[in-house]
Amino acid sequence: MTTKRQIYSTKRLENIKKQRGKYPSLLKKIIETSDIILEILDARFSKEMKNEEIEKLIKNKGKKIIYVLNKSDLTRKRDKRLNPRIFVSCKNRKGISELRNKIKSEAAKIKKEGKYNRVQVGVIGYPNTGKSSLINLLIGKNSAKTGAEAGFTKGIQKLRLTEGIHLLDSPGVIPTEGYSMTDREKIAQHVKVGGKSYSQVKNPELALNEIVKSNKKELERFYKIKFDNAEDLIEKIGKKKSFLKKGGEINSDQTARAILKDWQIGVIEI
Repeated sequence: MTTKRQIYSTKRLENIKKQRGKYPSLLKKIIETSDIILEILDARFSKEMKNEEIEKLIKNKGKKIIYVLNKSDLTRKRDKRLNPRIFVSCKNRKGISELRNKIKSEAAKIKKEGKYNRVQVGVIGYPNTGKSSLINLLIGKNSAKTGAEAGFTKGIQKLRLTEGIHLLDSPGVIPTEGYSMTDREKIAQHVKVGGKSYSQVKNPELALNEIVKSNKKELERFYKIKFDNAEDLIEKIGKKKSFLKKGGEINSDQTARAILKDWQIGVIEI
């Protein structure tokens, strides 16, 4: 017997798949219409976030790509393999003028004629890399919508940088080969790099385990404790913050989400 809950879940899954199908199409449209592409990467996870699939398409189309490493204030890492690259921090408003000048410099090399002779600059990247915040700083006004939840931007927005240059903001897209709604390890990786919000993930403990495997020292430094594994970390932070269920048992879900939130909002430097 099919229940209402099962019908709702099936419809919801179908809707998610439909939305998921639209995003790559929008992304390809941006690449088709743009002369320059800004790929926004989280400076902490530039290697994990590089979208090889999309970059190949960009290069095949002969389009110029500029790597923008945002949230550079949250890490000492400086990925020098990417060229051309500009390190920025929307939070501290650093690197914005350098990026704006770079865009203008590259745009000046492009010769366009006719009625629609503006240079189009597409802005792409993972969800929650700060694309919309960056655009707002570039143009000097709050025109691009921003939100705390990953995947906030739902469609393409065209915004004016100068008289001859327009920016195209796009929804955040996880590369096809890395995307999954069922693979736990891939979902955990999405959470680690901010592609899926700490409030949305179904198994926060699993996602936290992925972070502990690669960044145990940073977590110990931030929380000023020593721990053995993700389970031990949850136990100690849960007690410290009094995240308890009835009977005094640690609320593992609440604690794991609290730690993931600290990780995603960038208070833990790596």
